[in-house]
Amino acid sequence: MNEITITPLVGIGPFRLGMSREEVEQTFQKLDHWRADDGIPMNPSYIEMLFMREHFEYDADGRVKFIQLINPQYSGEFHVPCLFQGVDVFKAKAEALIYSLREDYPTVGDHDPKTGFSFAIRALELSFWREGIMNDDILKDPEFLEMSEENQELEKRYFHFTTVSIGAPGYFEFMDND
Repeated sequence: MNEITITPLVGIGPFRLGMSREEVEQTFQKLDHWRADDGIPMNPSYIEMLFMREHFEYDADGRVKFIQLINPQYSGEFHVPCLFQGVDVFKAKAEALIYSLREDYPTVGDHDPKTGFSFAIRALELSFWREGIMNDDILKDPEFLEMSEENQELEKRYFHFTTVSIGAPGYFEFMDND
């Protein structure tokens, strides 16, 4: 797998909405060759770092209704392009990505891409979230400049989204703006 494709209302990478728990587990097992450390059984595979089992939600029939993908850069060990409409959603700056997507889709959730944490495109049941905020103004802030270089680098990861998620139709209704 050279890249992971995000296909709203369908799936992310090898995982599909509507899969059973057993099918999800079989998919993890099929990707066992993605071991992080030369096949040591106790180490998680790269795919398990990107798609943690607890990041799947199931409906009452035991079918996947939600899938969440974690930014591979958070592992610090590898990068796999995670593409939505040809754009690597974890390499693009969050602010620029949301402004770009808003040209074609209305979003719900936070209003300002410069300072927001969470955005969804309801028509696609596609959501983006980041655990912190970083923008060009913060880079110039005296508080930021007083941080150690190591902490500055950690904070800069918030330029990008932490997760991207898809849901079954209606999943992100809770994010609708009033």
